[in-house]
Amino acid sequence: ADLQGVNNSFYSEINPLYLPEVLSLVGQKHGQGELFVALKSSIAGVISTVSRKQCLRQQRAYHRARIDDIEAEIATIEEAEEELVEEIRSESRSNKRRRKWWWGLWGGA
Repeated sequence: ADLQGVNNSFYSEINPLYLPEVLSLVGQKHGQGELFVALKSSIAGVISTVSRKQCLRQQRAYHRARIDDIEAEIATIEEAEEELVEEIRSESRSNKRRRKWWWGLWGGA
């Protein structure tokens, strides 16, 4: 890249995300000759932007899938907790009945 002057050009210092707009303005204001020079000097940045965009899309898809997995695991835990609470409540009711029965035998209720 250094041999082509890419690293030393004005265009190589522009944030790659802004390059399409900059190149459009260069083409509109200065013609095809300057646009060609700008494209030649900034092509590495343009290519890196495309790759970065795809990389970010892949990361987003990965993280969305992870979030879905986490949400499913949380739902499973919450279901188990609800079942446990219901089981404890049911046991508690059953124990109260037994105590009343025992107290009834002893004449305490």
